[in-house]
Amino acid sequence: MQRGYTFGELPRPVQVQLAGIGPLLLGGVVGFLLGETTAGYWAVTGLGLIGGIGGGLEHVTLRAAGARGLVAGTLFGTGIVAAHAAAGDRVLATAPKPLALLILFSAVGGTVLALIGFWLRRLGPTG
Repeated sequence: MQRGYTFGELPRPVQVQLAGIGPLLLGGVVGFLLGETTAGYWAVTGLGLIGGIGGGLEHVTLRAAGARGLVAGTLFGTGIVAAHAAAGDRVLATAPKPLALLILFSAVGGTVLALIGFWLRRLGPTG
């Protein structure tokens, strides 16, 4: 059976896309949906939660998983705030005031989710 790659074994451009560009773009979609549809906002945010745990599964050290979660969460939150500001719509879902606090909440949340993913990896059969 072939083992999967860890995040550290992937080429740098792939790492940048997975931990940086992907979360930023997904955050942008969430930020746009924040002013369009509450259900869409929460549905796509849920995908981000799954992605945060999945990102942590790709790491073999606690520190690396936490760092990835921090970066990805920060960029996800930045994408939300930037896209919502660009759209200029009112906020339809529950969100902090000022909205920029979402960056902090996403950074902390991303870190926690990645750490959960790391711990799930440790509990798995190849832990």
